Amino acid sequence: MAAGASGPTMTFGSKKKKNRSIWDDPDAVEIISIPLDNLHANPFNPRLVFRDEDIDELTESIKAEGGVLQDLSVAEVEPFLTYWRTRLAETQPDKLEELEEQLGSVPGDDYVTLIGHNRCLALKRAGETEAPCKVTNGKIPRARLLGLPENMRRIPLNPIEEALGFQGALDDGMTQTEVAAQTGCKQPHISRRVKLLNLPPEVQQAVMGGALAVSEAEVLLDRLTAPDHLVNAWLVMKEEGLKAAFAAARVLAPSTTTKPKADQKNKKSSPVPPQQRQSPGEPAEESSKSTRQPQAETPDDAADKTPADRQPRREEPAADEPDPSDEAAQLRVQACRTVVELGVPSNPRETLRVLAPALLLPASRSARETAHEWLRSSSKPIGPDVAKPDRYFAEVSDSGNAKLTAHVALAVALAVSEERAADATKAWDAHVRDYLAHLKTAVNYEPTAWEQDRLNSQ
Repeated sequence: MAAGASGPTMTFGSKKKKNRSIWDDPDAVEIISIPLDNLHANPFNPRLVFRDEDIDELTESIKAEGGVLQDLSVAEVEPFLTYWRTRLAETQPDKLEELEEQLGSVPGDDYVTLIGHNRCLALKRAGETEAPCKVTNGKIPRARLLGLPENMRRIPLNPIEEALGFQGALDDGMTQTEVAAQTGCKQPHISRRVKLLNLPPEVQQAVMGGALAVSEAEVLLDRLTAPDHLVNAWLVMKEEGLKAAFAAARVLAPSTTTKPKADQKNKKSSPVPPQQRQSPGEPAEESSKSTRQPQAETPDDAADKTPADRQPRREEPAADEPDPSDEAAQLRVQACRTVVELGVPSNPRETLRVLAPALLLPASRSARETAHEWLRSSSKPIGPDVAKPDRYFAEVSDSGNAKLTAHVALAVALAVSEERAADATKAWDAHVRDYLAHLKTAVNYEPTAWEQDRLNSQ
């Protein structure tokens, strides 16, 4: 664009050069004033959210200082498009469509703002019409990375914006080590941020808006891989206020087999079949133990009872109703499967408490077989692909893999604990109570009414 009333003017009296090579980098020799209307956003700018309060703060600073303290870095649209059309057509055709949508209809002698988009917005709010700029066509190949260090330094990017900026640099062929050197970030930080891009879009939005902490998002990614699982876990966290580990466990847990309480309530209040109805004037008959009304107890009766007699009696379930102990055992097994999916607790004290049964109590053959089945039927089978339990455990022991060995020991410990809990001939001791407490801590397991009754009566 020719210099003039509607085009850029030189602040040092020099004229804009024509036919400049795409690789020319005159930032050391010329600074020009460019109308704000001729400046366009860098399509690779990692920042997606521009907060009004941040721009307003920068606007007030510009007013107080009488202008920006640092020049904007820009590149001409025509060489910018020439370079990136060729680059993206070879590597990322989908990104080429975005590029054309943003800059395809822009005049070739306008400018792309490589560094300073926030300042450009603030200048407009401050009532300015031009901005001091350095034309840096030589930096066009680094357009993805250029704004990242400044954005992180001035107004921090949110984690997803950081991830997009890092990924853009990696897409340009840079290594994580090189990106770390350019941005001042540590390589593990870059790796963790890029991993956030594996989250589904709705979960990424939650991270961007601050509704989901990065640490919790990382827990979800460590434990879940399927996009629908990640979305469902986030919904559980949002609706029920659970931590990421619990939400992931809830999503991985098989569906329960207990009947809804409403169904049970309706069953209890269902009308009596005609053949069981009492005719008028006919004496009432005792139908069953479960429907017999208890007789009032006299003081003499109470005095004659032994301590064992005073324990509340648990009525036997009706023939057509499921055994509550069996239902509870099924739920505990589902919880155990989920714990095995999640792996060994990171808390050393909790890990020792859970693994103690595998070390101190003899694991029966049935418990080992149960643990083997849990490990093999996991969504990602754990350990060697061996069908026979004895050979499986031998190979794990010989592997020298401490992490795998601990994971397998956890499964055995849970199987030992469940075997003890399922033994109706024995009272629940402190070990079984610790077992239930761990299920609650690890996967938010809630004891059934039958289990709670047993815990309270022993």
